[in-house]
Amino acid sequence: MKKSILSILLMPLLVSCNHETTDERIKRQTQEFTQSSCPKPMDKYTMLDSLVYDIDGRVMRYHYSMSGLMDSTSVYTSDMKALFYANLLDNIRQNTGLIELKEHGVTFQYHYLSSTGSEQYMEFTFAPEDYK
Repeated sequence: MKKSILSILLMPLLVSCNHETTDERIKRQTQEFTQSSCPKPMDKYTMLDSLVYDIDGRVMRYHYSMSGLMDSTSVYTSDMKALFYANLLDNIRQNTGLIELKEHGVTFQYHYLSSTGSEQYMEFTFAPEDYK
């Protein structure tokens, strides 16, 4: 009798709990970060404009705009792009702040645009098989 009364009293509490999935939590945290912290200067020439998490594809997209000396197509030679690629991949592999995302199999995408957004200079995608 006590068990059934207790379960009746606890049922509304259990039903009202909203449990986020890992993907939902990542998306929420990403949106909160973008709303509270972006645009965010990363260095003298690079601004993080937004982070976007796509639940369906498990893709974390970083959107950057470039300014000053870095806001020119002539800067982005194949050697420069190769350097960016290597540095980004190394960062993903070593960044302890990304452990949960990596364990969840998230793909990382980086988009580098002109300060006006009219031109995309670089785009890189790193799937789990790239960084593991």
